[in-house]
Formats: sequence, C-alpha cells, structure tokens
Amino acid sequence: MAKKLPDLISCYRAGAGSLLDLGCGTGTLLVALAGRFDRLTGVDQSADMLRHAETAARLAQVTVEFTRADLREYRPDRPHSVVTCTYNTFNYLVDEDDLRRAARTLRAATADGGLAILDAHPVWFVERAWSGRVYVEQNSEDVLEVWENPYDAASGRVDTTVTVVRRTPDGGWHRIHEVHPQRGLDPETVTDALRAAGFTSVDTYAGLDREPVREDTQRVWYVAR
Repeated sequence: MAKKLPDLISCYRAGAGSLLDLGCGTGTLLVALAGRFDRLTGVDQSADMLRHAETAARLAQVTVEFTRADLREYRPDRPHSVVTCTYNTFNYLVDEDDLRRAARTLRAATADGGLAILDAHPVWFVERAWSGRVYVEQNSEDVLEVWENPYDAASGRVDTTVTVVRRTPDGGWHRIHEVHPQRGLDPETVTDALRAAGFTSVDTYAGLDREPVREDTQRVWYVAR
C-alpha cells in the first residue's frame, strides 16, 4: 500500500503538505510514507495502538503527531492535504449514523482541493468469504489463532471473534479473546455518505492501481475530493 499510494495521490495532483491517517493503528502507513509529506498526523481511539505507533515512529526517527480520538467525533485543528482511512476501518461502522458521522469527519479533515482515500470490504465479499466460516492459523508452535465469523444477512453484520492462544515462558498458555463487529459496505452506501458529507466527487476502484470494481472485488477503494 505504501508503494502504490503515492502514485495514486500524484495522479490526482493532491498536495504533499500534510497527511492524516484516521484509524492509524500501529502507525505502519505513516512511518512508511514519512518523507513524502511535510507533516504527519495519526488518530486512533486505542491507547494501546497509539503506544505501539509512537514507539514505531521513534525507532524510525519520524516525527508524527498522534491523537487519541473516536473517528466519529474527531475534528482537526486544521485540514490536511491527504486523509487516509484504510485497512477496512470503515467496516467497523456497523450503524448507518456512525457511517455518516465518520464521513463528515473525513470531509472536515480534508482541505478544499485535498484528497480523502479509504477502503472497505463490500457486502458480497463478506457473504462469500466471511459468512459463517472459521479460520485457524498457526504460524509457530507457540501461537494459535482461531477466527470465527457468525454472519447476520439482514444487517450485513459479522461479529468476528478472534481467539489467540500463546505459550508463556513458564510453559503455560495465555488466552486472548476479542470480538470485532463489522459489516459489509457496498459502493453506493459509502459514496452516498461521502457526498452527503460534502465531497463533490467520489471515485471507486478495485485497487490502488485504479482497476474497475467487479463483482469479485474483495476490497473497494474510494477516492473523494
């Protein structure tokens, strides 16, 4: 993503003054894009994620302003040239009103003539790839992950349950259990929310190479101005 995103930004001739990453998580994208923007800002509602992000930025000797805030409520002190909201952050907005509020946040954070870039899994991908499925992943003898995906077709919502079992130094086991409520978002739904928030144009792609969206597209990209 960090390799292809600059080409997409250049194609739209957006400025390189400042980058805001909403739902920045551990700051991976911000650190990878350092040097391409004059100012970097990351926002996430998780204090734990931001601690990891601050450590990553410090180790990479990158200056990033981090803020803890909810995507639905955050308002920047000043707008940014480019705003990103990636890794299906928008799929976590399981309520229609939350989607509209987040879209307004993106618009408030994007300078006039600037660019907002986000992605989301569409409903058809959730139904075909997640619905009712269980995934087991074991990359080492010490860590086991189990992903369960109960799906509600009426709402398009899938409450992904993640269970991680990790071996501890004393030979015991430590269990972590998380639930990630998400829902599929088709292009029309996201586009309508972005336009209602004040963006004048919204383009959709199947990838950062600007391929057209198809029925088998797993992740839809949105470029709004």
